[in-house]
Amino acid sequence: MNEVWWRQSTPIGEVTVVAGAAGVNAIVWTQQAGLSIVGGADHEIVPSIADELECWFGGRRREFECDVDLVRVTGSFARDALVTLHREVGWGETVSYGELAGMAGRPKAARAVGSAMAHNPVPFIVPCHRVIAAKGQLGGYGGTNDGQAANLAIKRWLLTHEGVLLHAG
Repeated sequence: MNEVWWRQSTPIGEVTVVAGAAGVNAIVWTQQAGLSIVGGADHEIVPSIADELECWFGGRRREFECDVDLVRVTGSFARDALVTLHREVGWGETVSYGELAGMAGRPKAARAVGSAMAHNPVPFIVPCHRVIAAKGQLGGYGGTNDGQAANLAIKRWLLTHEGVLLHAG
């Protein structure tokens, strides 16, 4: 199967979702997509993944069952950090960059975790929004090209959606 893609509306903007034979490999805000993708939205996997996203954003699902393909991730530690996050940090939970670094086997690699989160190709499903700064502060978020304030608003929305209360500042 070639990659298939479709656009999907969410409460935080329209995203373009890309999936291949091994699973979802990209979710990007449509205005910044710029992806070279073969195929289209006519494959049988589209409705199930689209439904999972719709249910997650609607609060009717807390975990994704679709397969994830981290083919777009470069660097073994970035992959390890994303896999660890995906497996270990669930709905309504948060972890600091340093804590995730330790969980992924490199306790002094908080900055590398930050870089991996900033380049996460499958947000929401691999929930990089759950990684926050020390002392419960928001930290950063890749998000859109609309600037850091817009990105942080998206991260705050995602965490609030999951019932996470953050400290001011």
